[in-house]
Amino acid sequence: MTNLTQHLESRHVDLSLHNVWIDEEDYVATFPLWNLSGQMIGYQNYRPNSSKLRKNDEKGRYYTYRGVKLAPDWMEFPNRNVTCAVWGLESWYLSNTLFVVEGVFDAARLTKMGCSAIALLANDPDSSLANWLFELRAQRPVVAVCDPGKAGAKLAKTGHVSHTVNMPGMPDADLGDVDDAYVRNLINTYRNLK
Repeated sequence: MTNLTQHLESRHVDLSLHNVWIDEEDYVATFPLWNLSGQMIGYQNYRPNSSKLRKNDEKGRYYTYRGVKLAPDWMEFPNRNVTCAVWGLESWYLSNTLFVVEGVFDAARLTKMGCSAIALLANDPDSSLANWLFELRAQRPVVAVCDPGKAGAKLAKTGHVSHTVNMPGMPDADLGDVDDAYVRNLINTYRNLK
């Protein structure tokens, strides 16, 4: 078994760019989540040896915590527990085009190749995050890179354009599963959008 640092590097996480807390003893990586003002408001734990079937369980493969910020009384939000937490904001200035993806390792594939990418940690972002992405589209090109299927179709609405991962022979592949040539082609296709 490789150590956790090697495992993360094999999944394309650029540890010189991204903040990741690595606990080799318990074999858990913690990815900090930031709001759009640069405040850390949550985290995602990744335990590669744990079951993927335990959905958002502290002992499962992925556990995500987002802090709760209550909106003030004068704000008219349908859901007053407003959080906008994403991973990958440290890549903001790597490129003009912003790639929006579901998961950390999908974003890591793009940032490792010099592109700005954020992981929403969901295929269907809540209204506050979706509104921010909509406003952002007036400032820079946003490309939603989607998983195949219904969940990916929801993420497609967040970008100027969307790209659904389609790797021959791998019908359920996401960006973390494809080869480097596929990722380079994706970047070259969308890097210079206006």
